[in-house]
Amino acid sequence: MANNKVKFGLKNVHYAPLTLTGGVPSYDTPIPIPGAVSMSLSVNGEPENFYADDRVYYVINNNMGYEGDLEIALIPESFRTGPLGEALDGNNVLVERSDTQLAPFALLFEFDGDQKHIRHVLYNCTASRPSIEGNTKEETLEVKTETLTIKAAPLPDGKVKAKTGASTDSTVYDGWYGSVYVASTSVNVAKLSALSITGVTLTPAFNANITNYTATTTDATNVVTATAADSASVTLLVNGSSHTSGEAATWNTGTNTVVAIVSKSGYVSRTYTVTVTKSAS
Repeated sequence: MANNKVKFGLKNVHYAPLTLTGGVPSYDTPIPIPGAVSMSLSVNGEPENFYADDRVYYVINNNMGYEGDLEIALIPESFRTGPLGEALDGNNVLVERSDTQLAPFALLFEFDGDQKHIRHVLYNCTASRPSIEGNTKEETLEVKTETLTIKAAPLPDGKVKAKTGASTDSTVYDGWYGSVYVASTSVNVAKLSALSITGVTLTPAFNANITNYTATTTDATNVVTATAADSASVTLLVNGSSHTSGEAATWNTGTNTVVAIVSKSGYVSRTYTVTVTKSAS
């Protein structure tokens, strides 16, 4: 199959409810959202430079996903009672409450191309409540669409999205909307084998496939250790400054950030982040 030269159109929008258990995602069967009109999602997060030796020593990937709008003809009731958390009362009336929790989901969709449709999945999305709009009827009838603001964040293991390519396996391509595609584990990813801060508990517990953690401490300093797997290298930063693994880090009162960037030739780099909150003793 030749590569697409252009893309156009939007269709086959689906959502699949997401459950995270111990940082591991699972999805329900994708559900169609008919009437897609347009989609515009901007990147969230920009690369950041780490300076050393009077130059840019390392570029930190800061991929925080995407954010933007999905315009559709009319939001289906299943989406309102699912991701938007509205509830049907005993008379089957949709009720919106102020204490409702938004539910995460995967968003699947496709763009047409001159050779083949390009199918996408965003793995970890939430949607904000749509505005209420409408006009009186005039000589011509104007259809009012509804817009969902979508935020697509990384999963705990770092995955943000996937899309089909020119040579995607036909079984995967044809079954795109039957279940959420989970990226192949054959991709080589640089990982940590251990990450710890003495006297501090990481939440969740360390798992090489989970990249974001929180911790609290009342200590002025704690030893930070990051060990790479498979002979990879680790760049360790504490509050943006270079830090040596196995040495004590000094905390500021409030929020501190520990970043471990794991890299290896031929592997996809992975960034682990620990947000350490120091309170008064």
